[in-house]
Amino acid sequence: MQKDIVPKPFEPFTLEEERALVDKLDALSVASLEGYIASARAALGNNALAATWRPRIEFGARHAEQALTKAQAAAAREAMAPPPAAPVAASKSKKAAAAPAADKEAEQTADEE
Repeated sequence: MQKDIVPKPFEPFTLEEERALVDKLDALSVASLEGYIASARAALGNNALAATWRPRIEFGARHAEQALTKAQAAAAREAMAPPPAAPVAASKSKKAAAAPAADKEAEQTADEE
């Protein structure tokens, strides 16, 4: 008698595998995350997808959606933030004016000792 061949379900992700996937997804650009999510949704909608893969793809899709939300929020904050002001170089006259003030402070501390 022949036994039915049923694929054994994958073991759940180990903590290291989850962290590795999360790190990879966090490093993706917004466009790459959108592509990943579209691909995961297509795979989940496919009836031929082996049931053993479904939990792993669902995990990746969930985290990719969270990472996409964070990346879009960060991009919106960057777009709204004013550009940083260029540092103003101190002119020679300001530097010269600051030097005597520093000398006076040094003399006062020397007198106090």
